[in-house]
Amino acid sequence: MKKESIKEQLISILKNGEKSPEDVKLGIEIEHLVVHRNNFQSVTYYETLGIETLLKKLEKKGYQGKYEEGYLVGLSKGEMEITLEPGGQLEFSTRPCIHLAHIEEVYDQFLGDVLPIVTEHNQYLLGVGYHPQSLIKDIPFNPKKRYEYMSEYLHKKGKYALNMMKGTASIQVAIDYVSEEDFIKKFRVANFLTPLFYLITDNAPIFEGEIYKNFSLRTLIWENTDPRRSGIITGSLDKRFNYRDYAEYLLHSEPICVLDQQGLKPVGEKSLWEVYQEAEGLSKEELEHLYTMVFPDVRGKNYIEIRMADSMPADLSMAYLAMIKGLFYHQGNLEKLYQKSLAYGDEDIQGLKEGVVTQGYQVPFGGKDLGSFGEELIQMGEAALEKEERSMITPLKKLIMNKETYGQRIKAGYKELGMEGLLPLRVIKEP
Repeated sequence: MKKESIKEQLISILKNGEKSPEDVKLGIEIEHLVVHRNNFQSVTYYETLGIETLLKKLEKKGYQGKYEEGYLVGLSKGEMEITLEPGGQLEFSTRPCIHLAHIEEVYDQFLGDVLPIVTEHNQYLLGVGYHPQSLIKDIPFNPKKRYEYMSEYLHKKGKYALNMMKGTASIQVAIDYVSEEDFIKKFRVANFLTPLFYLITDNAPIFEGEIYKNFSLRTLIWENTDPRRSGIITGSLDKRFNYRDYAEYLLHSEPICVLDQQGLKPVGEKSLWEVYQEAEGLSKEELEHLYTMVFPDVRGKNYIEIRMADSMPADLSMAYLAMIKGLFYHQGNLEKLYQKSLAYGDEDIQGLKEGVVTQGYQVPFGGKDLGSFGEELIQMGEAALEKEERSMITPLKKLIMNKETYGQRIKAGYKELGMEGLLPLRVIKEP
């Protein structure tokens, strides 16, 4: 295939993602760690009463199982999808919806199914950005081939690549766009807000057994995973980054593994173009897979995926989702942020990300500090929500107005109480 032909096929995925203004929705993926109650050590896939057992018990509750080489590696039920991340992290996602209360209801249904099993196993389900007790070397990979190929490739690219795969847990929010112009604006604003989103969701208090002294551990981990496929996409803030620019980025990326009729196949360090230059065409499934093999802070698919947030307890997860809805689905807020973003380029945002790690809310921004910008944004987001949704944003608003992160709270509790101080990380079902 000619480069231009491949590029046009890649662009088609983005083009086909356009929605009508009446049909824009939100999607969310929330990753959880499962740990033993007595010591907060990782519950692995293979152990007795491990992740595989948990999935099989969910399967008996009416979930449809997804198997790979005889191993149960995913589930679906109604509007829910349950998938496994490399270290056995349990990821919940739901069918996109514009109504926050409905998304919360579906998540609550999942918790109602999974928490009794976790309790029966004498385990906890955690909302946390990085594993609080187990060392990364002690966490085995789950049996999905995709992760075997990724680990073989990524461990040569960055010193924290395996920490990213096996130790982190995140929240990823998907937003829709109605046109290429809308994509350009939302993609730019999401990249512009990257440092703030990393900060306000900071919830990784411990790194490899030691209290992490800085902020936003996942920022540090992603910056040391694979610079060519993570972080800020080069050019996303230095120009009007459109469909063609994103396709060009993918074309020169190294996809690690590709999908063919036999399944996944590793391709080493070949670029997407090198892999497919002799191909006659790519199927929709092949194209969609290629979009999943890059991991920037903001990822394009047939929606825009905002990937910065640490996993958090349920009320904070929903508060973060509410903030994003208020900022990106209110045209006045979006336009205001877009215009503000035009004064910043790639290097500016990269510098802010680095500043967040060491200075937190105090990093200088816009003549004040990032904390002041956070206060402004949470109020903008809250005001744009429907009346019945505004209360959802309150848990995150309280943290931001106090210029505090949830991770800081957990660190203080851990210093005073030891493992008992980790109990607020539990994901629980509200009565």
